[in-house]
Amino acid sequence: MEKLLIIAALTCQPGDRLVDWHDRIPRGIDFADVVITLNPFYTRLLIYPAGHPEQTQRCCNNRQISVLHVPVGDGRFCIGQSQPQMKWKLQLTFRPEVEM
Repeated sequence: MEKLLIIAALTCQPGDRLVDWHDRIPRGIDFADVVITLNPFYTRLLIYPAGHPEQTQRCCNNRQISVLHVPVGDGRFCIGQSQPQMKWKLQLTFRPEVEM
């Protein structure tokens, strides 16, 4: 358990939490759409691949529901929230990549 906490501390910014979805993402998927539901609607959520805070995406511009298109990487993400009492729900959706 201590090793897991150390890994989470090294991959996410202070105050952010690590979410591991590697077992829920099918092989061969490079990007996923994350459907985000926030309550209250004026709060903010940020998501970035673990260890890569420079790829941070923010949500939701005063909307209760929003969608972010994020790179999957190794399936681990860091989630940050603007207020400690806010409630949020994330859902991953996948679309096959289309070549033209």
